[in-house]
Amino acid sequence: MSIAQLNKLREVCLSSIVELIKLPYVKLLHKHRVPWKVTEKELSNFPAHCLGHHLYQFLSTNNLSIQALYESHNVYHLISGYSIGLINEARLFFFLLGNGKRSLSVLGSVLVALIIYPDCWPTFKKEYRHGKNFKPIFEMDFEKELCCDFYVLKESLRR
Repeated sequence: MSIAQLNKLREVCLSSIVELIKLPYVKLLHKHRVPWKVTEKELSNFPAHCLGHHLYQFLSTNNLSIQALYESHNVYHLISGYSIGLINEARLFFFLLGNGKRSLSVLGSVLVALIIYPDCWPTFKKEYRHGKNFKPIFEMDFEKELCCDFYVLKESLRR
C-alpha cells in the first residue's frame, strides 16, 4: 500500500468515526452547550481586524460553515495556527491536550491519532508543547470575543 493510499484510508476511517460520534457526544456529555447566535453573514460584517472577521475568512477559505455547538473549534484552529485536514485536526488535539483540556473527545482523539499516525509522534510532541505556551483557550467564551482585535486577543492568550 502506498503512502497516498494509506493517508486516504486514514482520512476515510477518521472522518467516519467523527461523524458517527459527534452528535451523540454533544447530546450526552455537553447538554448545557448553546449554539452561538451569530450567523456567517454577521461574521462577514465584522471589521477586518476582529476575531469575528478572521473566523469568517477561515470558514470561507476552507469552504466551511458554522456548525452549531462546535463554533469554538474553528477559533481553536485560528488561535493555534493549524489549518484543516485530518493531520491538522490531530495536531490541534495535541495542542489542546498541552493546553490543559482533558475532555473525552481530546483524550480519545489523541489516542486514535497515536495509533493511526505513529510516524507523526515527534510532531505531536511539538504540538503538545505549543499548547503549553497558551493560557487555557478552551475555557474562553469566544462568542463574546468576536469584536476583539484578533492579534491582540491571540497575544493575550500566550504565556
